[in-house]
Amino acid sequence: MPSASPVQLTTYLRPDSVWLDVEAADKASLLRRVADCLAAAGPPLEPQAVLDLLIARERLASTGVGHGVAIPHACVAVIDTPRLCLLRTRAPIDFDAIDASPVRLVVGVLAPPNAQALHLRLLARVARLVKSPLTRDALLAAYSAADAYSQIESADSGRALEVAQGA
Repeated sequence: MPSASPVQLTTYLRPDSVWLDVEAADKASLLRRVADCLAAAGPPLEPQAVLDLLIARERLASTGVGHGVAIPHACVAVIDTPRLCLLRTRAPIDFDAIDASPVRLVVGVLAPPNAQALHLRLLARVARLVKSPLTRDALLAAYSAADAYSQIESADSGRALEVAQGA
């Protein structure tokens, strides 16, 4: 049986859902920013409802996957298609990550409950993407949200990522 083609993150990540140099004092305030971004990434959702779902998921286990990356995610019954956001924090934030490293890159994922397979494929794709030091470096060095989005587009298409060389 042939495997499914790789999911394209840019199918679900809008350019205006890439926020750079986000100010957050701690994990809770960073999750609030993720909820705000995800709530606005399509037909509007109530940010507090999204935050509550993200916090409930975090209570099960931290979504800090290591190497300065977190992938908070949840299922939301009121959406028909997944939505993603990418946030880069101004300063590292303690996120209770599995390697105890503070987080600077966050990819938030919301998916409808009837799309569990796609939800898992998105999480796996994000995890593969941020596992690469080259990808993490490119996203950390991005000089604008458009540049960060372009890096994700490049990764989606299989093109090599380009680390920004000064600005």
